[in-house]
Amino acid sequence: MNPANRSEQYLTLFRAALGQSARDGEALLRQVFLAARGSLEQDFNRAPGPVERAQLGLCVKLLDENAPLMCAGFPALLRQAFQDKQIVSSQFGELAMGELSHSQLERMDESEVQERVELARVLQTVQGGARPSLNELSAFMSSLQGLSHVKPDRNPLRPQIYLSLLQEMLVHAELPVQVRISWMRHLAAPLGVALGASYAALGQRIKSYGVEPLRTSTVTSPPLRPPGRSAGPAQLQRSGGDVAKATSVLTLDRLRQLLATQAAPQQNVAPDEAVTQFSGELDWNSGPAEMAPTPALEEPTTDFASTVPAAFEALQNMNQADDVVARLSQPSLMDKAHKPESAREKLRKSCQSPAQVLSFEVMVQMIDNLINDTRLVKGIRDVIENLEPALLRLVLVDVRFFNNKQHPARRLLQEITERGLAFGSADSPECALFIRSLHRYVNPLSRIHIDSAEPFDLALYNLSNMWSEQLVQSQQTVQQAMRVLNRAEERNLLAEKICAAMAQIPDMQRVPAPVVDFLCGPWCQVMAAAELNNTEHTEDPGGYKGLVKLLLWSAQPELTRQDLGKLTKLVSKLLSKLREGLSLIDYPSVKTSLFFDALMKLHQQAFRPASEVPASSLQTATAKLLGNHHKLWLAPEEAKASGFMDMADDDTGKPLVLQPSQVRGPLLDSVIPMVSQAAQAVPALTLETLTVGAWVEIAIKGVWQRSQLSWISPQRTMYLFTGAQGQTQSMTRPSLENLIVTNAMRLVSDHSMVDGALDEVVHTAMLNSLDSSPT
Repeated sequence: MNPANRSEQYLTLFRAALGQSARDGEALLRQVFLAARGSLEQDFNRAPGPVERAQLGLCVKLLDENAPLMCAGFPALLRQAFQDKQIVSSQFGELAMGELSHSQLERMDESEVQERVELARVLQTVQGGARPSLNELSAFMSSLQGLSHVKPDRNPLRPQIYLSLLQEMLVHAELPVQVRISWMRHLAAPLGVALGASYAALGQRIKSYGVEPLRTSTVTSPPLRPPGRSAGPAQLQRSGGDVAKATSVLTLDRLRQLLATQAAPQQNVAPDEAVTQFSGELDWNSGPAEMAPTPALEEPTTDFASTVPAAFEALQNMNQADDVVARLSQPSLMDKAHKPESAREKLRKSCQSPAQVLSFEVMVQMIDNLINDTRLVKGIRDVIENLEPALLRLVLVDVRFFNNKQHPARRLLQEITERGLAFGSADSPECALFIRSLHRYVNPLSRIHIDSAEPFDLALYNLSNMWSEQLVQSQQTVQQAMRVLNRAEERNLLAEKICAAMAQIPDMQRVPAPVVDFLCGPWCQVMAAAELNNTEHTEDPGGYKGLVKLLLWSAQPELTRQDLGKLTKLVSKLLSKLREGLSLIDYPSVKTSLFFDALMKLHQQAFRPASEVPASSLQTATAKLLGNHHKLWLAPEEAKASGFMDMADDDTGKPLVLQPSQVRGPLLDSVIPMVSQAAQAVPALTLETLTVGAWVEIAIKGVWQRSQLSWISPQRTMYLFTGAQGQTQSMTRPSLENLIVTNAMRLVSDHSMVDGALDEVVHTAMLNSLDSSPT
């Protein structure tokens, strides 16, 4: 079998395998429900008290009432899932059945957290029961999809899909949370067994068609981590004792309590009182030995004055401020004698309450996530690492850092990371200047007494003042570019409508291509610009629309020969009006001259007999009339003001989409049309996922340059990016699509790095919760 036919057959087999699995869904779920009911009855008979028996009895009753309808509807849900969303799935969401952010966690109540953890436990059980046959089936499914190696997350039949659909059905049935949790616990083992048997049978059927499974890679899979992260979780680099402490302290429910703690107004409640309040709310029956009261850690002495404002003011007023900061930023003899872990451990031992222990561990993991994130250059990550002692001291007295995004320390960390993303390399002078500013105002925080957020607020204030001039200039540049591009988009959209209307003029079918291109291109831009400037609301502003009929007549030698006098009188007026209109849009003089030369040749043909005119010069533009005249155009000044990137290959580099042919006779029992197959050829970064504020890297002349998406035009035809120096780059939608498809643009970050670091802590808390005993 040649490769083309085999690819077609494999695709059909792949679709048929999904169809067969969807058809088997009802019987599979009925088998699982039956086993779960038996398990519930056993627990009911062994229940120690009436409350437990009543709860289990309710679970059995509701199962009997809802199971038939759920079983009947399961195949349709499976078919829909296989068609629409079985391919793309992040590893971060696999374990917890959907990504869980810290902002979502803080809005959840205790029962919702318990259900999320229980669902992840169920997934582990199901995966364990189905693993042997699942691994073999994933090898077959990867082969059918034409992959080079086994990718389990590209298997649309993996347990996560079944379990997520089952959970959706339970929620849709409006079952009580505790009933859903109880059902899931009893469904886990039977579902794993049923899926294992289904996977084994399907694998054998696929094998019977001569399909060879791909070899499974022997490389150990890395721990689950948030998408886009190249390095492993920073906590894995700690000592075993640190990991054990974090695991025993940080669970999903405790983290929820920390994030959801309502911060009282600062004028009424001091930060340390907020810690006391949170400690009272935190339900912690036992904890590590470090919670025992220990003497507070003495703050390291510095050359600064006793108060923070005075210290910063003195520093700013010194003529050798940079030298002072450099000297204070050098490690002291005591720092050199101890490793960073030792300083961290000393601070850890100062924790005197459950709230402090939890806050400390969350901050440690959050900082570790940031300083191991290679999207930031090393110099900026070093600054964040130096800031760690100050942040750790802060959260021991002020837990509001975690639940208040406007907390000064959190805003400072947000500004450092967000502005730091502008630099893809530490080699630029701008990056060096940015790091120098951080050394001046941020590094000293680790050496002064921290008992409130005031030092962080002052550091942020000083940095903002230093950055303000550049920020104002950058904002002005962006605002000017936005106005220019917005106006250009309005003009281009209007020009497109005018062009569509002109296509109905009969004479447009009788003139040569250069004339059609001119009228549907620059002259439509002229008429659109005049219309946008038409404050007096005249019918034909500038008289440019009326010129179209005259130009079309003058471009037809067979007509102009009949009235040479009219042509002679018209030429001067025509050319003058054309120049006037083209000046309105700042049309390049070189292109103007090229068109005028072509037009003059047409006019000269009127003075020659028709028999002497070459036939090729009389070819009209009928075939090209409705061609590509709608390419967005910017005037030279507009392009300069917005940094417009004019790419010649706007229409190239489109993704290849596999279009399978019809195969005679089903190879299995049924076939599902794969709507999402086209998505496999599309890069992860798409126009739909690209939002304002996202940082990207663009390959320009072989060099990756980092920019931030600052603006998208109202009709999404223009995109504006801003670089580290405030320079702008604009491009059309086709140009942007071309960059994405040809992998000349890659996503760096599309959300706050601080939020992302906290989301990773949530992920770690989920893993820790799975290791604890279920309640």
